[in-house]
Amino acid sequence: MARQNEPTLVTSTDSRAVVMRRFRLRTSVLIVLFLQTIAALNREAHAQPPPPSQSDIQAVYLFDFAKFVRWPAGAEHEPLTICVAAPKTFADSVTKLISGEQIESRPLAIRAIQNAGDKAGCAILFIDVSAKEHLDTLLAATAGKPVLTVSDIPGFLDRGGMIQFLLLNNRVRFSVDLRPVEHSGLSLSSELLKVAVSVSGKQNGGQTP
Repeated sequence: MARQNEPTLVTSTDSRAVVMRRFRLRTSVLIVLFLQTIAALNREAHAQPPPPSQSDIQAVYLFDFAKFVRWPAGAEHEPLTICVAAPKTFADSVTKLISGEQIESRPLAIRAIQNAGDKAGCAILFIDVSAKEHLDTLLAATAGKPVLTVSDIPGFLDRGGMIQFLLLNNRVRFSVDLRPVEHSGLSLSSELLKVAVSVSGKQNGGQTP
């Protein structure tokens, strides 16, 4: 496991788009952490309305992950579909979040899946802990394909997943394994990797994040 903690310097070759993406990621992560802090305060004060749920926070993260993935050439002409093997309540949370949104001119879509045969067209696949009995089948069906796999199932990275949600001090965070990412043809932004709890493996091209 290897990580770099040094801040990234913006050079004269950085495009405005790259700078804005970095700014949006930092802002998004701060928003997620802020929402979770408010949730904790609301629980203590018994405030209303109810605080955002863990599913709401995970939905925000999925939306953010989509912004910081480099997809294979040609993908920019297709909708960016987030597939979820999860209860309807989670799919509803993601649907509300991405409704009408686009990422680099790609319209976002949400689709619930039941089995590995439904994964065609998925750009991101979230596998909820409730679908853990289908985990190995879903991972086998997406292995080597440009599909970002995400889950909150314990041990997800050890079984071949890419991003695993963690609950640390009542806050949702995530860890990354770059080995299946490299084999998929995807590439993750270094800015995304810097806010991960841990990163295993190496980025495409042999660079350690």
